[in-house]
Amino acid sequence: MESSGKAYRIAVLILSLFFLLLGLTLLVTTLVWGGGPASLGVLMGLAFLAVGAARLYLSGVFRGWRGGAGGSDG
Repeated sequence: MESSGKAYRIAVLILSLFFLLLGLTLLVTTLVWGGGPASLGVLMGLAFLAVGAARLYLSGVFRGWRGGAGGSDG
C-alpha cells in the first residue's frame, strides 16, 4: 500500500511539472511569434501554469518550504 501511495505522489509531481513546462512553452512561443497579451496562446499558457502550480501546491510539495510539517505552526 505504501509503494502505491509513493507512486501516486511521483505521478502527480511528474504531471504537474509537465503542465508547468507546457504552459511556459506556450507562453514563450506565443510571445516570440508576436502574440498579444489577450491571445489564445498566452491565455492557455497562463492556464497551464496555474494548473501545474495548483497541483503542486495541493499535493503538499510546498509544505516543507515553510519550515513546518504542514498544518498550523501556531
